[in-house]
Amino acid sequence: MKGHSIRFKFFAAISAVALVFIGVLLLLNLFFYEDYYMLTRRGELRDAYQSMRGSYTGNVEDIAAVLDSYESRSAIRLSVVRADGTVLYSSAFSPDAARPEEDGPLQFHLPDFNRVEQQYRSYAILSSIAQSMDREFITKHNYQFLNVSLWDNDQYLCLVGALDRNAGDCLFAYMPYAYIEQNSSLNLVFLLIAGGCALLICLVCGFFISRQFTRPLIAMAGVADRMSELDFSTQYQGGERDEIGQLGQSLNRLSAYLEQTIRELQESNDQLALEIKEKERVDNMRREFIVNVSHELKTPIALIQGYAEGLTAGVADDPEDRKFYCDTIADEADRMNKLVMQLLNLSKLELGAEQTYYEDIDLYALCRNAVEKTAVLCASRGLAVRYADTHVTIRTDGDLLEQVLMNYLSNAIRYTADGGRIEITAAYTENGMRLAIFNEGDGLPEDELPKIWEKFYRTDRARTREAGGTGIGLSLVRAIADTLHGSCGAENVEGGISFWFELPYFPERDAPA
Repeated sequence: MKGHSIRFKFFAAISAVALVFIGVLLLLNLFFYEDYYMLTRRGELRDAYQSMRGSYTGNVEDIAAVLDSYESRSAIRLSVVRADGTVLYSSAFSPDAARPEEDGPLQFHLPDFNRVEQQYRSYAILSSIAQSMDREFITKHNYQFLNVSLWDNDQYLCLVGALDRNAGDCLFAYMPYAYIEQNSSLNLVFLLIAGGCALLICLVCGFFISRQFTRPLIAMAGVADRMSELDFSTQYQGGERDEIGQLGQSLNRLSAYLEQTIRELQESNDQLALEIKEKERVDNMRREFIVNVSHELKTPIALIQGYAEGLTAGVADDPEDRKFYCDTIADEADRMNKLVMQLLNLSKLELGAEQTYYEDIDLYALCRNAVEKTAVLCASRGLAVRYADTHVTIRTDGDLLEQVLMNYLSNAIRYTADGGRIEITAAYTENGMRLAIFNEGDGLPEDELPKIWEKFYRTDRARTREAGGTGIGLSLVRAIADTLHGSCGAENVEGGISFWFELPYFPERDAPA
């Protein structure tokens, strides 16, 4: 089952924190606000008392302005009462309106407060305060907090404090509990409304903040997914300068390092695969080489062994028979010697152990030499060899070039029908010098032309030993071409087949005009 996205989790976390915060705020307001508010109101009453006490000099007229100003700024009601019950100041009632039949100030005797008429609420409050106060406590501590109730269960928070110990003047400061409770209820309702609005604002802000903060993380997750699929083309494009930006840059560096490492591993794997393939090819060539060499040496060895045993056993009594036996042994030994020498030369060339000596070679003279060496073979079969178009000079290794020419010419003589024509040509080309030998015949199938350069490959498996060579000559030509930085090839042309050998120019000589 797929889990929630990081954006949802981030948004849920912000919402949960906001909800918990607002919930805690509501709980604190519900259980502790009233106590805190009462503590604050007590402090206000105490501050009012200390302010009045510091300003009072025995004459209430001196602090009347202060009393009026203090009451106008708060819900506290203040009264200044003497010990004999005289109310020197009270904003809650008018003494003249309360006792119209009497002249002079209203008498308020302490501790006898029975003179205050209960039908007046203000007198009732002052009377309740007077009845509840403890003069000894006030004398000792300067002020006292009281909770008083009227006949209609209205409650008041009161403070009674001594203003003038000598005259016995006291300050009565009080406020109704109904105001406190109403304020607490209004505060709770307002807090609920404000909390709901704050929660809604937090949810909206949390949504956009979560999108803003999770966008780079989602982008990096996409980059990581592409990396897991070995696709390193995608890079993190964020430009943040904080930890998220550093993480994105680290991810980009990791992607680059992984791409480079995987590329190197791939190259190593490819190289290893090539090496393994090359090793398998070499092993196959080695096995094929052993089989072919064994096959090539088996016949001459068997002939030498058979004729030698015949001579030992005295089978050939006639001198001509003995000469035939000895000639056969010598021919087969010579064939084996040529095969072994060709194999040695081929191995040296393939291993790069053959030393080359560059000199200016006249191809016409080289071709004339080769034709003279094979003149007897050509004459016995009526072959015509032409080499007039070989007046070319090339700087190369003469011995190796002679081996190429003799191999090509031997093959041409071997596969040209009696009375046929062989033509040797040489010419300068754009890339160097090309030597070509053409012989009349049927040519070769196109699919066999690339194979004739392999060791021991024969186009006609059924031909006799006398007609066929060792199968190494053309492989030797290809190895010489690689050694001399040239190339070789064969192609079917009209009337026969042409073998060519091309050598490049070298700085020691200039190309022809």
